[in-house]
Amino acid sequence: MSICYITGYGKKVRVENGVIAITSPPGEGERAEKVVVTPADLSLVVIAGDHGLTTGALRLLLEQGTEFVLLDQYGKPAGYLLPGRKSPVIGNAERQRNLPAKKALAVAQAIVKQAIHNKFSLVRSMIRNSSGKLSPAAVALQDFERQVEVTRSVASLLGVEGSATREYYLALRQIIPASFGFTGRTRHPPRDPVNSLFSYGYGILYAVIRTALVKVNLSPFYGVLHADYKNQEALVYDFIEEFRQPVVDRVVLTMINRHQIDVHNFSLSREGCLIRPEFRKAFAETVLERLEARYEFYGQPQPFSAVIDRQAELLANALLNGSPYHPFEYR
Repeated sequence: MSICYITGYGKKVRVENGVIAITSPPGEGERAEKVVVTPADLSLVVIAGDHGLTTGALRLLLEQGTEFVLLDQYGKPAGYLLPGRKSPVIGNAERQRNLPAKKALAVAQAIVKQAIHNKFSLVRSMIRNSSGKLSPAAVALQDFERQVEVTRSVASLLGVEGSATREYYLALRQIIPASFGFTGRTRHPPRDPVNSLFSYGYGILYAVIRTALVKVNLSPFYGVLHADYKNQEALVYDFIEEFRQPVVDRVVLTMINRHQIDVHNFSLSREGCLIRPEFRKAFAETVLERLEARYEFYGQPQPFSAVIDRQAELLANALLNGSPYHPFEYR
């Protein structure tokens, strides 16, 4: 999967000699910079900020099967532009919608159990690096992992997932310096720098997750855990749970640990906490680098983007063909 991230303001995107040229506006006393991208190499274009895209560039990329996602100022996807070619997604949507309740619960349990384990793995890794001891909140995550196995409904499973998530963010308070003002997860809008980074990173990851699901002909609207998310892409909310910690949270916590994040990189107001444009670009590039970082998967080092694609294939096989689903384990 090749991703092009267009951020900042005022870039011009057009076709030049059969390729896509992205030209940045010149800074004061500087020349404009141009980047050339081959259309066939792109599966996803993520756009943040205000830019000028010609219809020729849009048409060429859509003909190649490229998807577009537009992010708002907090990193939440504001909308998508998809190729117009006919897709089996429409036919599979009916099969997903009519998935037997027992099977849906089994897949949802697998996802939640693994997501909780991935949270614990990340906290344990970060605390081990700082020679600290696990907090009660971190230890409690293992108890919630065991509770998943005895749930008998999606409603009770959501309760366990919600409680485990709250404990996870409490555990992060042991890792994140108090100067960042992080007391737990806040969104719509985020209220502190750490939450603003989480939200923005999840927005990028969300677009990648959605593309992976559509590539394997799954409808993003029919989930197994967040099935009651009416008019929202429930399956994307399900599938992303496996990858929040290894892709986004790891990046945020590592940057904090390396003193690469400063409160001056953000603007705070009653409307929430925003990442300043210059740092937003650097953070987005770090998340994209993480997506291409290699991880041992089925005995081979593979980029996380390839892992996500492979897991999407396994999920499709589970939802459409009844195979057991084994989510991604972050160790």
